[in-house]
Amino acid sequence: MEVVRLAASDARLLAARYTRHGNSHRRMRSALEEAGALAAAERLTALRRMERSFGVDLGRVCSLYQRREDPALHPLERAVIEYITATLSGAGGDEVLLLLDNLRHVRELMEGRLVAEPEP
Repeated sequence: MEVVRLAASDARLLAARYTRHGNSHRRMRSALEEAGALAAAERLTALRRMERSFGVDLGRVCSLYQRREDPALHPLERAVIEYITATLSGAGGDEVLLLLDNLRHVRELMEGRLVAEPEP
């Protein structure tokens, strides 16, 4: 199984990009640089490279992950979030696991293909 393992701070950074900056890497990076948060801006760029290499919108997935405990969340949406993400608690703090294979399965289902259906 292909998994992206993020520090909780990285997951928050990506979720903030999605929710506060319209998922725009450039806008968030500019805002961080203007605020003097150069280390966070560099981390955001590194996460963007990771995102491109996996072909996954990490900001959107991290935003979903942050909403997982919202009492107003529909049970089906909660189940999907739990299927594509997990929390790993350790001595160094929590980490967020993004289960890319499961995410791809959900994508395939949303596109109208069955997961077990062979490629054309």
